[in-house]
Amino acid sequence: MNPARVSIPNEPISLRESALPGTFSGLIGAVSMAAVAIVFAMSQGDPWRPMKLVAATALGGEATAGPGFQFGPVLLGLLIHLALSMALGIFFVWLGGYLGPGAAAAWGIIFSLSIWVIMQFGLLPVVNPWLAAAPPIPFALAHAVFGLSLGMYPHFMKEEVEAPAIRRKAA
Repeated sequence: MNPARVSIPNEPISLRESALPGTFSGLIGAVSMAAVAIVFAMSQGDPWRPMKLVAATALGGEATAGPGFQFGPVLLGLLIHLALSMALGIFFVWLGGYLGPGAAAAWGIIFSLSIWVIMQFGLLPVVNPWLAAAPPIPFALAHAVFGLSLGMYPHFMKEEVEAPAIRRKAA
């Protein structure tokens, strides 16, 4: 027996429902953002620098000390980047609920640029001054690409949800 299918476009989405599409869109955003950062870093001579700069959050300045590939800092930077991207993706999907693709893309860019402003001028100077010292325009562009990718989450969601409306209101 198939459950009744209901369409609930104006009700909030639960955190549980936002986990899978948020994880997917966060991962796609992470890869897109990393691609932009790596292309810029390649023009500067070290494609591994973005991941090493992220790793400096935990390892300090020694993460960026050596040129080229360094397994530990690159892996740690990648893991931090992926974890934060998935968390932000889940939060964005939960916050956005059921948005159409155009609205989700616009709000994704606004959301990610807001994250960039908070990070660039609030958190990074305190938590990771090495990343805060990186050129801000490519960092903002990478965040805008991340936000556009976040805004693609409606493509992972069904328009109709297999859930009774009464349960959805309780979530």
